[in-house]
Amino acid sequence: MTKRGILIIEDNVTDGLVIKRTLARHISEEITIARDGLQALSFFSQHLKGDADVVLPRLITLDLNMPKMNGFELLERIKENENTKDIPIIILTSSQLPDEIKRAYRLGANSYVIKPTDHAQYERTIEKIYEYWFEFSLIPQE
Repeated sequence: MTKRGILIIEDNVTDGLVIKRTLARHISEEITIARDGLQALSFFSQHLKGDADVVLPRLITLDLNMPKMNGFELLERIKENENTKDIPIIILTSSQLPDEIKRAYRLGANSYVIKPTDHAQYERTIEKIYEYWFEFSLIPQE
């Protein structure tokens, strides 16, 4: 099963667009935004039902504080599913609470990144995420 593209799970419209726009400068693969955990689960469900237009992403960015289903609940669901458990997940959040950082890693997060409040720094952070995950690190493709 080929994995490509990126799934951004982010309820803040501006943050989602900054992530997408910054990553789109570097990759031509599809970048999908889900606004909450339930929308992300729907995305995965479409793939698992055989929708040929929906391909599993090879990388996910995930905010923790979202309506309907928080990032921890979604992280746990993704990592429990045989079809999605190997997809690297970067927590991209404003929370710096040590307990939340520990919990995210215990649930299977591959990285935990704090969102900068400065717009230019936020874009640089996304650039660094791209560089690490697409230029230096090997990501499971299948």
